[in-house]
Amino acid sequence: MPTHASQSCSSSQAPKVVFAGAGPGAPDLITLRGRRALDNADLVVYAGSLVNPELLAPCKKSCRFEDSSHMNLEEQVDVMTRAAREGLNVVRLHSGDPSLYGAIREQIQGLERAGVSCEVIPGVTSAFAAAAALALEYTVPNVTQSLVFTRSRGRTPLPESQCPAAFAKTGASLVFYLSSAHFGELTRELREEGGLAPDTPCAIVSRASWDDQRILRGTLQDIAAQAEAAGIQRQALLLVGQALADANDTKSLLYAAPFSHGYRNTLEDESFTGSVAILAYSSQGRIKAEELRQGLGDQARLMPAGTRLADCWGKYAGIVCVGATGIAMRLAAPLLTSKATDPALVSIDDRGRFAVSLCSGHLGGANRLARRVARITGGQAVVSTATDGGGLVAFDEAAAREGARILDTSAIMPCNRGLLEGRAIDFHGPEGIWKKYWSQTDNVRLCAGESAPADPVRIRVYWDVPAPEKSHALVITSRCLVLGVGCHNGLDPKVFTREAMNFLAAHNIAPGRVTAVASLTSKGSELSVQALADKLDCPFMGFESDELAATEGVVTTSSTVAKYMGTPSVSEAAALAAARSVGSSGTLEIPRETRERVMTFALARIGHNASQASHRGIVVVAGLGSGQPESITPEVHEALLRADVIVGYTAYTDFVRPLLERAGVHKEFVQSGMRSEIERCRKALELAKAGKNVCLVCSGDPGLLAMAGLVLEMRTMLEEFSGVPVRVLPGVSAALLAAASLGAPLQNGAILLSLSDQLVPAEEVRSNLAATLSSELSVALYNPAGRKRRELLHEALVIAMQKRGGDTWCAMVRHAGRPEQSVWVGHLKDLPEDRVDMSTLLIIGGRRTQYVDGYLFETRGYADKYADKLADQAGTARENTAHA
Repeated sequence: MPTHASQSCSSSQAPKVVFAGAGPGAPDLITLRGRRALDNADLVVYAGSLVNPELLAPCKKSCRFEDSSHMNLEEQVDVMTRAAREGLNVVRLHSGDPSLYGAIREQIQGLERAGVSCEVIPGVTSAFAAAAALALEYTVPNVTQSLVFTRSRGRTPLPESQCPAAFAKTGASLVFYLSSAHFGELTRELREEGGLAPDTPCAIVSRASWDDQRILRGTLQDIAAQAEAAGIQRQALLLVGQALADANDTKSLLYAAPFSHGYRNTLEDESFTGSVAILAYSSQGRIKAEELRQGLGDQARLMPAGTRLADCWGKYAGIVCVGATGIAMRLAAPLLTSKATDPALVSIDDRGRFAVSLCSGHLGGANRLARRVARITGGQAVVSTATDGGGLVAFDEAAAREGARILDTSAIMPCNRGLLEGRAIDFHGPEGIWKKYWSQTDNVRLCAGESAPADPVRIRVYWDVPAPEKSHALVITSRCLVLGVGCHNGLDPKVFTREAMNFLAAHNIAPGRVTAVASLTSKGSELSVQALADKLDCPFMGFESDELAATEGVVTTSSTVAKYMGTPSVSEAAALAAARSVGSSGTLEIPRETRERVMTFALARIGHNASQASHRGIVVVAGLGSGQPESITPEVHEALLRADVIVGYTAYTDFVRPLLERAGVHKEFVQSGMRSEIERCRKALELAKAGKNVCLVCSGDPGLLAMAGLVLEMRTMLEEFSGVPVRVLPGVSAALLAAASLGAPLQNGAILLSLSDQLVPAEEVRSNLAATLSSELSVALYNPAGRKRRELLHEALVIAMQKRGGDTWCAMVRHAGRPEQSVWVGHLKDLPEDRVDMSTLLIIGGRRTQYVDGYLFETRGYADKYADKLADQAGTARENTAHA
């Protein structure tokens, strides 16, 4: 490359002249290199009035200027030679670009004969300034793709094959220089000899880019007359051709969406969207590697010198090695494991002539990456997979292009071999996929139903269609993504689901491609997370915080999340953990995004060679209250409708069946009798672990003398169930149902106590009784007596008589909240002990308990605190009654 001295060259340097293009006229259209040459010049020989004087003004004061318009060739060469030999910086300044009608060839020859070397700096020719003034594109698609710079006939002769008429016949855009004096003759020749129509669009641009620039528009019929009338006689260009027509509305392919080139690629067989690491093994290779990095864009990273192939393996979807193929193969050999997990590996030589797909050609996308690389470098992709060589789309290649996953990669080879050999193949799946890849392949037929069992030789492919057991078929599913979520507790399910769907839409992800929702195990009990899983029709997968904290591949972490959740990442880590538990591998597809400041989402891709997503389901322990529909909360009702299986004591499941039947819903039931609580809870946990959503039903409230505690206890004690999420939905307890039917007997709070000694020792029950009845609070006694178990009831009544007295108000409610409910209210001394059974709830009041007009209630203390105010209101009421 030529260098530019900032001062006069010394006499020891070889003499040199710099030929520089001044551009079309505007002083800011000279190149930076040309400007630097002028700034350093000691002598400038310029083309007279063709050069804008403003270009010369910034030159240094000592610079000498010579106008070449008054010199012949020998005089110009002599002036420049003498100055160059004196060690001066000499610039020969030509208008436009020196190479175009600048007569520099003979000047350079004369200088070189005198021992003076030459450098040429290009300039902007006036044809481009004219196009800019007209906002014109010379090369319009489907109109013309060629541009001719030429001149009219004059004192300088033209070869006959290059006369204006000859160029007119090509249909190219024509730009005529040095023709201002001959516009009339020129346009007539273009019409009569060149065959151009009289209405062919034309334009004349005089002194393009100068302050006094003028523009004329017309046709071959009238443009010359316009120029004569305007007095244009020199420094003007004539532009001719259909590119100047206003009606041109065809569009270039350059920016068309389907058009592909090295830097924007939309071809399916060259599509590679994953991350790419580029390694170079030489300085020449690093130059080519940088070209690849620019061509691939943001998805590619040029690795620092010395980076090992092993450092990139498993961390990038694709790896391109710039250097000898043998180097890449030797380095990759010990790293290869499986076509289901290996990254795409491509090798390309230092000059970019051959891009070789080395491994994971289909599933990993190496074939597509090789083609993409070859397009960027202008080289040749080397792809050796048999189906590609045969012009066929392999089944695993189609799956990779569609972003689907293969559940058993061992089935790929026989299917692709059958494709090549022309064996009969039944395709069970979307018609659109079949049409896209195999409708023109005679041996692959689209099947609406199951293949004929009498035809065992046929190969079967199932795409988003359940495959029969032991079918030995190739099974492909589009559900290949896990949606990792994080959220605050208690979010509105509608808002959470809406934001999740917006997240997927923003990344162009169809909801049907999500195979699971994943998060912390505790989040599985959130209604918002359950609603999202329902919306996506997929399971929830929960993980403990220590599992998420140990998950590799997370890119976004938070110390705040780590402080409160025990893991620095929830959504990303959960997505990755779930993907890897379902498939052979999992990679982060979309990092964490936060929405509404209270929820996060991330996506991970499940690797091939996997089974359909299995999850640990959830156990929802739901309270049925009295079992009557009106005492079941909407939340519990929703859980029953969502459940896959309902587990419970036979009497309780009988409450539920009619409710679901009225809703037209049929569920699987698992029921058992009395004293089978452990078996019921274990069954519920087993079903949830196997992927079922289980609703374990209890009467009353599940957290009060029911199944919730047992389920949680077993989940804690039995490691096999440690990951199963559990959610407890409250129900209306018998104490509250009974109290509501009586009035307000638990107004000031109450102690709820079971008299059963089946699970708690009798001595502990007696101790609780003594402490309870010594308080001022009302007492609700559950499980007061059975047919054989009545001793503790009698003791309780004796203690109550001793502590509270026989005149204490109390009540018995049997079958609280049910149609057969019965109520007794009276003094403790009159309580019919023999009528108490397991269906009875016994309430023993305190000193504030009253029974008035059929209502049993406790005074709250307002009469003591606000006695005067209440007395005034009572007096006013009496007066009003008297007046009435």
